Amino acid sequence: MKVSEQVLCAIDDAEAGKFNAALLHACISIDSTSKRLYPSEKRVGVRYVNCLRKYCWLLEPMIGAGLNLVDTRFSNIKWGKIASPDFAEIIYEVFRCSHAHGDEVPPSFSVTISKGPFLSHWTLTEGELHMPDRVVWALLAVAVFAEVN
Repeated sequence: MKVSEQVLCAIDDAEAGKFNAALLHACISIDSTSKRLYPSEKRVGVRYVNCLRKYCWLLEPMIGAGLNLVDTRFSNIKWGKIASPDFAEIIYEVFRCSHAHGDEVPPSFSVTISKGPFLSHWTLTEGELHMPDRVVWALLAVAVFAEVN
């Protein structure tokens, strides 16, 4: 499926309130984008995380004002060998890999519906991260605005 088709599917799912499905399509659109951005890198995780880190400048304002994705480490999360992962690692390891490998996203991670036009609510507790649905739109922005697409 083309990146443009993934983006359209994500938009349709998000508008229908199916944020897990929307996030799946958004994650796959980043997968395709990262493959184009780093064609010589054979390790999917490396190119995926590097792609998201490259576009932190775009992700930050789309998710919510004041969040610094370059320096923020989620010390409440330990995922496999990664203690205190950053945003890019969480999106790849938890959401992209779970969806791509046919696993369910653990209930301690989710996308929640935002209230109003500006409030992006994050819930962080020990071992849990619940992000605003704006993360879907932020990931789609990377796929849409990446120069390789």
